[in-house]
Amino acid sequence: MIPSDFIEYYGDQTRWFLGEVVKVKDDPLKLGRVKVRVVGVHDDKELIKEDHLPWAQIVVPVTQGVHEGKGQYLGILVGTQVFGIFLDGQNSQLPMVIGTVPKEGDANPKADANYPTNKVYQTETGHYKEYDDTAGAERIKEAHKSGTFYEMMADGSITTYITKDNYSIVLGDESVTIAGKVTINVGGDVDLTAGGTVSINAKNIKLNS
Repeated sequence: MIPSDFIEYYGDQTRWFLGEVVKVKDDPLKLGRVKVRVVGVHDDKELIKEDHLPWAQIVVPVTQGVHEGKGQYLGILVGTQVFGIFLDGQNSQLPMVIGTVPKEGDANPKADANYPTNKVYQTETGHYKEYDDTAGAERIKEAHKSGTFYEMMADGSITTYITKDNYSIVLGDESVTIAGKVTINVGGDVDLTAGGTVSINAKNIKLNS
């Protein structure tokens, strides 16, 4: 039996809703809450301004647990169609988003070629990850909006493409083992500085100028 004080606070009838996310930033509690314009409740945009919409809590999957002081990441974006409930029934001031409902036009064009085996996760600014499970062409790609990316192919090979400079800082030792051939092509000068001895061991050493 539900306690009477619980019913008084949360309402005696669950009210389901479908709506569209209109704001994902500036949650004063920094809990990842969003503002949702609910169909049939907030249809009048002139009468009910965005600032008047209540903050909606989001149900987080058990695989995306949260803990005090650890925070959470929620990839929900403005324009996302969501499904949820009002915890306070007809008062409609305590919305909780349970999940998203994809609508026509939401599909990422990067996933079209190998749908549904190619899964694409993209941020608001254009960074994205691809997990392609296409048989015989499995791959993983992570890309920055600038065009820099790395990609792991089905045969285990990796391609790294960097649109600007690349820096690597190692505070300890570094060891590189390569079973095959090494080819380095440099368009400009090459500077090598060592604080100690430079040793080169090879069967043959050939220098061309």
